[in-house]
Amino acid sequence: MCSIVRLFQFFIATIPLFGVYCYFLWLAATRPNIADPNNEHFYDSRIRLTDILYVYLTTWVLYAVLLIHMLWFVTKRRRLSKQYEKEGIVILGDVLYDDEKRHGICDWLANLLCRKKDYGYVVYDLERVANHPACDYKGILEGKIRKKVRIYYRYPREQVSILVIPMYPFSGQPKTDLEADWASFSETYLVSEGYNEAADSNRASIKKVMSRDRSFGIILVSLGWLAFLLGASIFVCLQINEITDVYQDESAYWAWTIFITVMAGVTPVVAVGGNLLRWKMYERWILKSGKKGRPDGSYGSPRRVLRFNHSESRETGLSQATTSEEEDGSYVQMT
Repeated sequence: MCSIVRLFQFFIATIPLFGVYCYFLWLAATRPNIADPNNEHFYDSRIRLTDILYVYLTTWVLYAVLLIHMLWFVTKRRRLSKQYEKEGIVILGDVLYDDEKRHGICDWLANLLCRKKDYGYVVYDLERVANHPACDYKGILEGKIRKKVRIYYRYPREQVSILVIPMYPFSGQPKTDLEADWASFSETYLVSEGYNEAADSNRASIKKVMSRDRSFGIILVSLGWLAFLLGASIFVCLQINEITDVYQDESAYWAWTIFITVMAGVTPVVAVGGNLLRWKMYERWILKSGKKGRPDGSYGSPRRVLRFNHSESRETGLSQATTSEEEDGSYVQMT
């Protein structure tokens, strides 16, 4: 029942756009009827059918990108997340999160565009990874690493379980936050009860990602849109055939050329290539990103220095972080 409701909600959200595109389809259907200099509406202002074709094909590419993302990217992301459960080793580390509430316009825009509140840092000792019996990494591991990660429990923590894939020592992720991620796309996985209670407090919150039911609904709606846009584009091309001799700014040859180019060339390159590039960026962020610590207790490049003061705060008793300049960027996760 839940999946039907979510599918219906997503479908409702696309109805206004669908209504506009149906109007374009009506214009294409009636255009041959007025393609006559003797018709009283022949000299009225009009929307070119070629422009309508451009709109249909652009939307086709966007929905193709979305469909490939849901079918391929999301599947690989979930498989990578579950790899931590199968192969991950557990070490202790800290989770740093800035839970101070800010109300400025810049902070509001940063959270809206980059989901800033969904990210924190893990800090753990690479030597602990190297000393774990299951670690088979061949390189030298020493010092601490600071890594930006997706956070579901929005509060700082000390000496908690960090899961690391042995072959990728920079891949540390908070175990409880990974469990929340697993629970978001599994019907059987349950998050620890203690952390559910913590999430109900003012210091923590979980922002659920899309479940499999909703993902399946988006796939169905995307398939429906693609079928509609394909049929509508072919219909517009056929209608341009009917009026190409009447209107000098309409060309059947050009319309079919654009249609074939988008279907056979642009769509595979943008939809497949774009998602492949995005996956490579995401995979590198998850498995290989991070800043190694310096002897002075700072992390990162000279232009981005993060220093941690491990003295206990009177209010929280947790490590505090201060930045000297802009933080390094994060990767917006889409499920």
